[in-house]
Amino acid sequence: CFRLMSEHYSIMPRVEHYGCMVDLLGRAGCLAEAHDLIKKMSFEPNADVWSALLGACRIHLNIELAERAAKELFELQPENAGNYVLLSNIYAAAGKWDNVGKIRKIMRDKGLKRTPGCSWIEHKNRVHTFIAGDRSHPQIEKISETLESLAGKMEAAGYV
Repeated sequence: CFRLMSEHYSIMPRVEHYGCMVDLLGRAGCLAEAHDLIKKMSFEPNADVWSALLGACRIHLNIELAERAAKELFELQPENAGNYVLLSNIYAAAGKWDNVGKIRKIMRDKGLKRTPGCSWIEHKNRVHTFIAGDRSHPQIEKISETLESLAGKMEAAGYV
């Protein structure tokens, strides 16, 4: 899949290129092809590659492949709580509550905690930070009104 890139443009594929292809194939629902691409890599896939596959497994609820990707991630990043949370969310979406409990126990035993989501936006050369569930921003009411307005416009345009 990278032949043109290397032959025509003299660009040798790197792990980042493979990660992008795994992400694209996975989002398109081509999970087997994404996994095959990982298996055919000429070097070891990193956590970003396996994370792309695990994320695609969440979208398409492929538990078997999610478990394979998660196993690799747990070996590469044993202290990354996000990997455990993502697998737990996949199990929850599939109604596999016993497995959710097992993952949460592993996290507790390892002392891993789920970190809240965080977003940044720069407006007029000032960075504003937002943490999921935090309503302490001084302009939270105006921000909430703007978000509600945007959500309504997006829904009316057919994006939601």
